[in-house]
Amino acid sequence: MGSSVHCEDARIKDPVVVEIARTRNLYKSNLFRLQLEELIKEMTPKKPPPGLEAALHALRPLLLEKLRARDIPADFAQEFPALRFMQRGGAAPSALRFTAPRRIDVVGSFLLGTYTKEELTVDVAVEMPSDIFRSKDYLNFRYHDKRAAYLAELHRQLCGGLLRGSQPLVALSASFEALAGDPLRPCLCLQPEDDARWTIRLLPTYSADLWPVRVLGPDRNAVRPDRALENGGVPATAHYNSCVLEDARMRQHLETLHSSLQRFAALRDGIHLLKRWAQCCGFLAAASDRAVSTPVSGFLLSMLAAHAANTAGVAPMQTSSFQLFKLTLSVLATTEWKEQKVTFGVAGAAKLSSTEAQVASAHFYDAEGAVNFLYRVGPVVEELQWEAKRALRAMDSQADPFEMVFGCQATPELAWDLCLRLPQLSSTAMCPDLRTEAPAGEVPPGFPADMPEALATAEHLRSVLRAGLDDRCVRSALRWVGHLQPRWTERPPETGPAVLVGLILAPENLERVVDRGPSAQDAAATKFRQLWGTEKSELRRFKDGSILECVVWQKPPAERTVETRKQPAVVTQIVQHLLTRHLPSQLAPKTDIISGPTGFVPNLAEKDRRLWAAFETFRTHLCQLSSLPLAVKDIHPVDASFSYMSIQSTIAPPAPSGSDAKLRRTLLDTVLEFESSGRWPSEPAPAQKVGAALLLQIREELSTDLGIEADATEGFLDVRYPETVFRLRIFHPHELQEVANKVTGLQAQTTAPGEAELERLRTLWWRPRLRASLHAHALQKPAMAGAARLFKRWMASQMMSGYDEFCEHLVSAVFLHPAPFDAPSSPHVGFCRALWLLDTFDWQREALVIDIDGKLTEEERLGLRQSFENHLDTAQKDASLLRFWVSTRLDPHALLLATPPSTVASWLRRRAQEALRSFHARLLGLEGSWRQVFELDTSAFDVVLQLLPPLEVGSAPAVTQNGDEGKREMLQIVSAEAADALVQGSTPLSCFVRFAAVPVIGHATQALLAPPAAIGPTWQHRGVEAFVFKGIGTHHGLFTVWHDGSAARCVDVGAS
Repeated sequence: MGSSVHCEDARIKDPVVVEIARTRNLYKSNLFRLQLEELIKEMTPKKPPPGLEAALHALRPLLLEKLRARDIPADFAQEFPALRFMQRGGAAPSALRFTAPRRIDVVGSFLLGTYTKEELTVDVAVEMPSDIFRSKDYLNFRYHDKRAAYLAELHRQLCGGLLRGSQPLVALSASFEALAGDPLRPCLCLQPEDDARWTIRLLPTYSADLWPVRVLGPDRNAVRPDRALENGGVPATAHYNSCVLEDARMRQHLETLHSSLQRFAALRDGIHLLKRWAQCCGFLAAASDRAVSTPVSGFLLSMLAAHAANTAGVAPMQTSSFQLFKLTLSVLATTEWKEQKVTFGVAGAAKLSSTEAQVASAHFYDAEGAVNFLYRVGPVVEELQWEAKRALRAMDSQADPFEMVFGCQATPELAWDLCLRLPQLSSTAMCPDLRTEAPAGEVPPGFPADMPEALATAEHLRSVLRAGLDDRCVRSALRWVGHLQPRWTERPPETGPAVLVGLILAPENLERVVDRGPSAQDAAATKFRQLWGTEKSELRRFKDGSILECVVWQKPPAERTVETRKQPAVVTQIVQHLLTRHLPSQLAPKTDIISGPTGFVPNLAEKDRRLWAAFETFRTHLCQLSSLPLAVKDIHPVDASFSYMSIQSTIAPPAPSGSDAKLRRTLLDTVLEFESSGRWPSEPAPAQKVGAALLLQIREELSTDLGIEADATEGFLDVRYPETVFRLRIFHPHELQEVANKVTGLQAQTTAPGEAELERLRTLWWRPRLRASLHAHALQKPAMAGAARLFKRWMASQMMSGYDEFCEHLVSAVFLHPAPFDAPSSPHVGFCRALWLLDTFDWQREALVIDIDGKLTEEERLGLRQSFENHLDTAQKDASLLRFWVSTRLDPHALLLATPPSTVASWLRRRAQEALRSFHARLLGLEGSWRQVFELDTSAFDVVLQLLPPLEVGSAPAVTQNGDEGKREMLQIVSAEAADALVQGSTPLSCFVRFAAVPVIGHATQALLAPPAAIGPTWQHRGVEAFVFKGIGTHHGLFTVWHDGSAARCVDVGAS
């Protein structure tokens, strides 16, 4: 790649043309190049803190010259209770002679300049004297014990007065840190008490020639188990051996990286890009959030980048940082890590031997072939490879892939459909040691014998889940909850990390209740029975005559709206069975299975199918009418129920005759569109008169010919079916042609139509076409409807209902334009993506453009952008015009979509951010329920009004909690009318109102009214009394009208 650009540059003399050619060939767009340059500038530290350099200069002579020699007693655990010691059998423990280290070297990213601004950690290698070790001390953790004892004595002397005796070091505090999460391999951290931006880590090492490399080879055993394993053999301890060897190779690896950085000038920036990519993928934890992490380290990424640069055959001085970044990802993506090994500096990958395949899950060795850099990373190497392939596809296919590759961090709640969180493991869960008992169930091939418990448990559980879920699972991910490198001063931590397994599922296969396996005679039948157990696996004969091993699951009720413990989904049943069978008894019952606030429920319920069947019957009846003077073009569904996105059905009012007063039928809006005709009047009043006459004609024919009851008004016709009432309105294109040209044309309009005209166009033309598009998308993307319902419920919990189309547009955006992620495959992931979009989108400078019907052209997209820019110029003069701007081909100027006003935009975005934080905390086990996600922040409100229920609703008595549901619905209607009257002009309060929205409140709002004393009744409407409660907030005037969980109004009031 680099040579082709170099040749092209040689042919072109003009330096400007050369620069343009380089940009086109390497970066695809100048914008992407500028973004990368700015990112590198942002990540590259300018200058280390002056206190750090002074501390490093003072630390070296202190460690080499001022430490006192001392004999440490053989009982290390009693001498140093702040650390853990294995002190396993073998040679009897002996006293340790502590002396000053042989040499001190600064190693790691600080010296190389590859560290980032976020967190500055300086690693200092402290080489212990060789004479404190015996020839066999590499066995049975004896090296670990002496290493820890040497470090503990170093800590004791530093804290005993040496730090206070040096001016640059006097402000430093010392603590222990578990290196790579292993408390048996501690290091010493020195950090200023008043500045947590930098840390000095003292890492004990030993001379590389102390023990021959061969005795710690990946095929050798260095840990003798307490008792023999079942097969009688002593397996290789590749993890333990690499752990011991890497302590002696720190300076050597530093020299390797330094020589690569000297040869490739752009390698340092390439490493920065690689670290940013790994952080966005979730492999490297951000400095601000260490709760979720993986064993991937910046050192590993640096070695991969240096290897890719040295083996790619590119010209060192002509290769850019972006090229080196892509080369590194190519190594990750193209290597078959389960079958091949990579050696630093050697081009290509070699095939693994059978022995090598058993001792580690992934192999990347240093040039000497001694240390396996990937020995901890095996469980996540598959995900590393998948993310590398995804990034390479994006960079090859998109002109500006910055957001997808480097833009945002993919947290679990934005990606995982199903999450399993195991309880915390032991504090030594990251320590490589032989397990005398293999994990329950079948052991996967290549399962290393000494893999740390935290890694082994995660790898085993992931493989079992993938085998059991089969085609239900698309891919999986592993994380560890808890800081993998905990720190302490007095006592080591009692518990270790918890395993977090994330699954991305295929929604089309989730409801299958019978899983077919192999035939009974097939060799795979034994593995099938081992996976499921003989109590679950059974033989079944199918219609084609085959007899197969099968597992059968209980089918949950089709009409459920929330998954419960008593009625779990099929996926939950599978996971619970696999956990019980394959996890130890102390882990399985405490494992938390997390599938979102509602769990896995059917996307299309039986009532939705009945609804569409009733609508088709209604459509057929209207198309059969013979007395209409105009031909029927189509009958359009309008209600949100037709796209399966409704969270509350509207109850149809009873017929004037009162014959159906006890029936509860759903009211659904529809629109009847006639074929174009020049005889239709263009003026609004005559057009409405003609429409009313046609409604009367339709009612008459339905009643006389079909016996269907219908009630007509001037604006609509209610057609009554046994379960549903269809409210029919008439639309003719000729009537709204002029308004539609103004609203939907791409040319800027000097004057906007009136609100009445907009509402009529919105009701008769825009909503039917929007609903048709949403219905088609909901059928193609099964999780979309559930995500929209969740997002609407969250908006309702924030007292912001009434913006259903706005919610549907945001959810559509995350499914139709999912970048920088993949399309969601579960409702709660779509819900979290909508919250993320609401929080992170730059609403003040950008328009959210959605291709809602799949017909948006580039020319139209440019027109939508120009319309927003024109609005932005006007809004800069009047800040009150700034709002959520969502435009589509159906609504290019954002005139038809009702959005929350600018007065609550910032507050609503903060609530979305808080909801995401609560969702994340629920996944990590920091919060016990989903209630916090939907919780309302009452501190934002200044005054609360409570609407007390009326004593009577019409002639009906008051409804109690166990009363008639029809009366309850009528009570909700009356309460909503009271809230409307309170803020829309019939009370003195209305003069302070700047915006209003009528939400439907769920359970989360019950916390709104604490028991503050009412001042007294101030207003009534049809028996509803309003009580003024004392102010509960200090913000800019959010005002709430509330009625016992059924209806509410949130308004913004000015100063009285």
